[in-house]
Amino acid sequence: MNLFAFSGLLLGVTCTILALIVGLYKKTKLQYIWIIFNIVIAIWGFGAFLIGKATTSSSALLSWKIAHVGVIFIPVCFFHTICIFSDIEIKRKRYIFYAYLQGLIFLVLNFTGILIYRVKVFNSIYYNEPANLLYPIFVFIWISLVIWANYELFNYYLKSSGIKKKQSLYFFVGVLLGFSGGITNFFPMFGIDIYPFGNFTIPIYCLISTYAILRYRLMDINVVFKRTAVYSLSVGLLVGSFVMVVLATTKYLSHLAGITSPTITAIAALLIALLFNPLRNRIQILVDKIFYKKTYDYYSTIQKVSHELASSFSLGRIYSFIGDIILSALGLRNIYFLSFVPGGNYVMVHSLSHRGKSVPQDKKIINISKGSISGTHNTENRMQESEKAINGNSGIIELLKTYDVIIREELPQIHKINQEVVDKVDADLKPFEGEAVVPVFVDNKLELLMVLGEKISGDIFTDEDIKLLNTISDQTAIAIKNAKLYMDKLSSDRLASIGMVSATFAHEIKNPLTSIKTFAQLLPERYSDIDFRENFSKIVVDSVDRITGLIADLLDFSAGRSPGEMIPSDITGLLDEIIDEVKTNLKLNNRKINIEKDYKNININVLGDEKRLRQAFTNIILNGCQAIPDSRDDGIVRVGINENEKNVDISVTDNGDGISPEDITRIFEPFFSTKTIGAGLGLAITRKIIEDHYGKIVVDSTFKKGTTFKITLPIKKMEMKSGNLSST
Repeated sequence: MNLFAFSGLLLGVTCTILALIVGLYKKTKLQYIWIIFNIVIAIWGFGAFLIGKATTSSSALLSWKIAHVGVIFIPVCFFHTICIFSDIEIKRKRYIFYAYLQGLIFLVLNFTGILIYRVKVFNSIYYNEPANLLYPIFVFIWISLVIWANYELFNYYLKSSGIKKKQSLYFFVGVLLGFSGGITNFFPMFGIDIYPFGNFTIPIYCLISTYAILRYRLMDINVVFKRTAVYSLSVGLLVGSFVMVVLATTKYLSHLAGITSPTITAIAALLIALLFNPLRNRIQILVDKIFYKKTYDYYSTIQKVSHELASSFSLGRIYSFIGDIILSALGLRNIYFLSFVPGGNYVMVHSLSHRGKSVPQDKKIINISKGSISGTHNTENRMQESEKAINGNSGIIELLKTYDVIIREELPQIHKINQEVVDKVDADLKPFEGEAVVPVFVDNKLELLMVLGEKISGDIFTDEDIKLLNTISDQTAIAIKNAKLYMDKLSSDRLASIGMVSATFAHEIKNPLTSIKTFAQLLPERYSDIDFRENFSKIVVDSVDRITGLIADLLDFSAGRSPGEMIPSDITGLLDEIIDEVKTNLKLNNRKINIEKDYKNININVLGDEKRLRQAFTNIILNGCQAIPDSRDDGIVRVGINENEKNVDISVTDNGDGISPEDITRIFEPFFSTKTIGAGLGLAITRKIIEDHYGKIVVDSTFKKGTTFKITLPIKKMEMKSGNLSST
């Protein structure tokens, strides 16, 4: 078998396989024409095989006529395929008709002997020889159609975006390589002495097209091969290649070197045994990289999502976590969260974008209930982001009633959605550069939209991606529902607590007001009494301070304040300042309590609102002082700091009366207090502050012996980079 025959056979087989792959799918008009295009190429391939095997001029001439059935319609079907693929079939309808008409005319001329009627020997091959101007005219039309079709395809590539751009790029490269080689088959007919190797480039077109089908759904074909099937096919090709090498080597060495076939076979078997497994493993790695490229472990990702969302009751935290997971798992450029608001629209509440880093940047959260935006952007950018929304009557909302996940590129191709609806969806997604929309339904109500940007790799959203997104959507819905129930409970508890605090406040404020009123009434009569005036001044100041403290506690608790600006704060320095202030107050009130520092002067930073942290630590230290009776003169409050790799533990220990076992479980409840003064809000507020800083507070107490409060906060480590201080 000469190379021309072999190239024709290889071409015929590969194009037939490609046509069969396309035929496995539910066929559209585009796919039908593409199947025919690959069939006519295969006809040329098998015809070239017959030509290469021909031993007489008459059999060669017949083979050329058979081969030209394919040759004549290759540019025609290619031009038609490109017109449909590029959405210009209607515009080029007349030219498509003329292309088929000239093809039919040349087909008739082919079998009547007018187009082809003799052959010549060229490099041991019976090659077609044009005898008049008719064949050059045919070749000119053939080349013109191919150039025109490639021009239309390239134009479409320039205009398209997303998956269509990827599809058109691979298709253009494939057909350009195929035709660049295939067109050289005309050279020997016009006396150009080049051996026709061009058929070897056409199977490359088949390989590129098959790859584009599997990776980018070329021609709207979604064929999924199991990995084991691809491995088996690859290994089969490897074995076939080995066999061909063994046969060729056996024949060559037996003929030239006189080595017997059994010896060659034994050597070849040994080589196969040594090389087969390493090559097979490399093929599997290559197949995984090309066709089954994965950026995430599906089950591990789902497990991580389930674990995190089970303990998340903040909507902002839920959006941030889910955004991080989806962005990194799928390798997206950006992701937006749009929440339903009164009025029927969906407004952006959170977004993340990938800027060439593994950790998503550009975080923005919008607080819809208050109409404010929190984040790190300037006011102008915040206003622009807050205006991003999708109307509740949008076509997207209607489609989400039918489809679990909307992939923008699939709407006109796979789902056959009306073009008018597709255009509206494109317009709605354009501000977000969105390629997909994932709905989150809570109690059968569309509560949240997750708008996904394109993948950085340019890959399509696979079936596994959609399965992952559906699962995350279901889990997000549960988390949102739990978060809202939790917030509703907090709100109702806060309202009930406000009622309780009103009664408590009225009771607590009555005593200092009574004292102020009594002294104010006596003041005119006893103004000249210096001792009375001094006592009056002290009692009024203390009473006002007490009322001010009650009001501050009430405001802190009822408002549910969140931390302000989170900056690195030195815990050691902060505690030093608080201890000095408390010591000064103790001296002014003649309290004999010794506050000891059980820590070294080391720099330990936590990320937080320093004002709120100061309030929390002051509450705990004062609480320890107040637990020591006035009658004792050996009172001790010990403050300790212990650092580990990720956290810092701050302990406050007193040797006061301790807390009874029945009371210790209630000390962090609002309005619970064992003291004669105060509204019982100090420890409740303190715990809220610590939890807002992602820390925790626990208490250990022995009745009549003393109490220890232990606060744990995450450490914010500081690093020096390029002479600048940065935090990690």
